[in-house]
Amino acid sequence: MATSAKAVGVPIKLLHEGEGHMVTIELRNGEIYRGLLNESEETMNCLITDVVMTAKDGRVTKMENVYIRGSQIKFMILPDLLKYSPILDKVKQLKRQDDAKPKKRSGRKPASG
Repeated sequence: MATSAKAVGVPIKLLHEGEGHMVTIELRNGEIYRGLLNESEETMNCLITDVVMTAKDGRVTKMENVYIRGSQIKFMILPDLLKYSPILDKVKQLKRQDDAKPKKRSGRKPASG
């Protein structure tokens, strides 16, 4: 796999941490897939197994494997246990550091009237 010159963002890192867990993915066309996330890519392409697909009209279909293109994903539900992920702790720490910094004032003076 080719490496990207850009750094991977927090949402993608969190998606990778979800590998091996049950996820629910809704596509732009309204289909909902629920299954075990085996692999995910930086483009959000996902391979899920033991899948239950619910069509827009409510029909339910079971499938062994599904490969979902990341650009078709509307939203994804990851397990609650990922809220304890080390990557989120790092984000919270960076936010605290940012909040502790003194805020810069703009160079504009208030209008006199």
